[in-house]
Amino acid sequence: MPWQQKPMPPVELLEDDPVEEQGIETVAPPQTSGLQMASNQRFRDVPLPKKAKEDRERSYVYESPNLQVGRMVYTIRADVNDIAQFYIDSCPAADWKLINVKEASGGAELLFRKPGKKLEVSVIPLGPFQGKRLVLHLVPDQTTETSF
Repeated sequence: MPWQQKPMPPVELLEDDPVEEQGIETVAPPQTSGLQMASNQRFRDVPLPKKAKEDRERSYVYESPNLQVGRMVYTIRADVNDIAQFYIDSCPAADWKLINVKEASGGAELLFRKPGKKLEVSVIPLGPFQGKRLVLHLVPDQTTETSF
């Protein structure tokens, strides 16, 4: 009868990794969002995930030797958190400083600044099976603060 069965012996714990026992500490590789950098960025210092598809009807770009302005609109099939993490990880390499992050209604907005420029990154869900809209808004920044 089931209630009269002998109790199961306790589960044996697996032994620790012998490398750790020797005093060698192992470090896990850094977590990445899984999104790769595209090679066809509109602006050299504005990162773009590899599989983002530009919506040319909604985008505009102006570039001169003294000014860069643009609103680049893309669709991408990736998780909102993965896209946000891509920008959090990639922008500092181009000297962007993260100012704030807002999450609401399933989307995310990130604000980055560097001397003379401001980058607003918006990730907006489009609905089931439609992906996300990624909006990169690059404008001149007139703030005179030295530290953000």
